[in-house]
Amino acid sequence: MRRPYRIAVMISLIATVCASVAIGGGGAVGKAPILVVIDAGHGGRDPGALGLSSSVEKDITLAVARSIALQATRYPNLSIVLTRIDDRFIELADRVAKARQVRAAVYVSIHANSAPDATARGVETYVAQGARDASGSAALAAELQKAVVVATGSKDRGVRSASLYTARATMPAALVELGFLTEKQDVRLLTDPSVQARIAARILEAVNRFVTQ
Repeated sequence: MRRPYRIAVMISLIATVCASVAIGGGGAVGKAPILVVIDAGHGGRDPGALGLSSSVEKDITLAVARSIALQATRYPNLSIVLTRIDDRFIELADRVAKARQVRAAVYVSIHANSAPDATARGVETYVAQGARDASGSAALAAELQKAVVVATGSKDRGVRSASLYTARATMPAALVELGFLTEKQDVRLLTDPSVQARIAARILEAVNRFVTQ
């Protein structure tokens, strides 16, 4: 990436975080809320998976992330930070770096899956191989996996590990694949605004359970 563009991306990301960091409650008097970074995968020139019914991963992940931010007012102990609030491209390194910079307690990356096999469906949640907080990340992933399976009613494909950029996160981090855009049942769920809102609500519940354990 050319240096001027990289600087512009960082300035844009900082503005996004400043705009988003206050979303959620103010926390108990005298106690700062817990910062939770919600990363809507892909964006801008990176669409992510292209699925059935003209579905695009970057749009679905953003819709769910925005819904999480809107519903976070139910949790005064949480403050939600979105890595992006619109259709913009952000480098993976910048997403994780910002989570470290704001000293987030939790990092959740939201994605949607695809596969050559049109029958592949279900929810998967990933922990990065070599994660700095492996036990915390595994516990977070388990909560998120259960939550999204309940929200969608789709197949439980379990918690898995893979080589991910979230390994560079210094806080518990997990990446959740909400479903397969290449499977007709999953794509019908993931493009439904009411289901997106339900997924968002369950993710918030999962994060709240994790941070209050």
